[in-house]
Amino acid sequence: MRVLIVDDERAARERLTSLLTDLDVDVVGTAADGVAALAQARALGPDVMLLDIVMPEADGFEVVRHLADPKPLIIFQTAFSDHAVRAFEHGALDYVVKPVTRPRLQQALDRARRRLEERASRTVPPALLARIEAAFSEARPIRRTRILVRHGAGHRAIPLRDVTRFSAEDGLVFANAGNGRSLCDYTLNELEARLEATFIRVSRADLVQIDRIDRLAGNGDGSATLTLTDGAVVHVSRRRAADLRQALR
Repeated sequence: MRVLIVDDERAARERLTSLLTDLDVDVVGTAADGVAALAQARALGPDVMLLDIVMPEADGFEVVRHLADPKPLIIFQTAFSDHAVRAFEHGALDYVVKPVTRPRLQQALDRARRRLEERASRTVPPALLARIEAAFSEARPIRRTRILVRHGAGHRAIPLRDVTRFSAEDGLVFANAGNGRSLCDYTLNELEARLEATFIRVSRADLVQIDRIDRLAGNGDGSATLTLTDGAVVHVSRRRAADLRQALR
């Protein structure tokens, strides 16, 4: 069974590698952040990923979202016990709380071996999905400072503070930062829900960072026009204008 270890702490990666000795697995690689994990997964094709959650560049949940199919089995290993519900909502096979012990790791890997044999036909029971969705709203959110965007054949993480707006064009969503823009794998609705504390929706096609708004002017028909700090001019729909003015207050 081919295993990829992902953890931002070198000591944790070395400990996992040591614990996996004599457990009939092949450690095909290690990664110290989410972007490297995606590149390693694409290049190595592991059966199982031992994945940390809170990491620089991209957290474990973003890694799972951007993995190409067929995805490896995900065993989250983390110091935070309160992300378990969200982990299983992201399709985790198991959730191991640090410090990871050899018996607990063996248990998770045994489960992975069984799942690999059953993977073609195994499904998550609807009742369990309903329970996960009901509990998910109580999970503590992770504060996001970066977001993954397309970069060549892979991805890279860019600071959210540099993104002035997300814009939708012809079914694609772009992150506008600096003098360029990058393609995202998220919809505007998903970004709006994930970034509601710092970004606000101003139209069907634009989500802007509140701190990057420079000027706002009414158009006389209930809509408005805003200018961002990078000079971009963005239309604000009549339906969104009132929410924007309230946010700016």
